[in-house]
Parts: sequence; structure tokens; C-alpha cells
Amino acid sequence: MPIIIFGTRGRVVSDDSASKHTTTCGYCRELVTMEPVRNKRYFSLFFIPLIPLEKGEAAWRCPNCKKLFLRRE
Repeated sequence: MPIIIFGTRGRVVSDDSASKHTTTCGYCRELVTMEPVRNKRYFSLFFIPLIPLEKGEAAWRCPNCKKLFLRRE
């Protein structure tokens, strides 16, 4: 009997619809240019993300510490 492994998985992807934002990171306290990203959830099969399930939450990502900060649209 074959075993099929499936589920959902979150993935951070770049968001080209928003512009970058220069500020001080609230986590690492460095002056950085925050990258606009989206935290999307995917249907995965054998740990490979295949189908996006939602548009994703809009967020800023610090390039220094990789911490995510949610943003309002």
C-alpha cells in the first residue's frame, strides 16, 4: 500500500506590488530597508509546495535578521 504525504505549508514570497521602506528594525535595532513580502500558505505533496491556497498576509521582512512584521494594506 503506497503512502502519500500531504498537507499545508507556509512560504514567504516577494511582493512586487509594494515599495521598499527604510526604517529601524524593531527586533535587531539596525537601520535597514525593509522588503515587502507575503506570507502564503500552499498545499504540499511530499513536502513540495504546489498550489497556493490564499493571497497571503502582507508583511515587511528585515534583510538583516529575517524577522517578519505584518503591514496593513
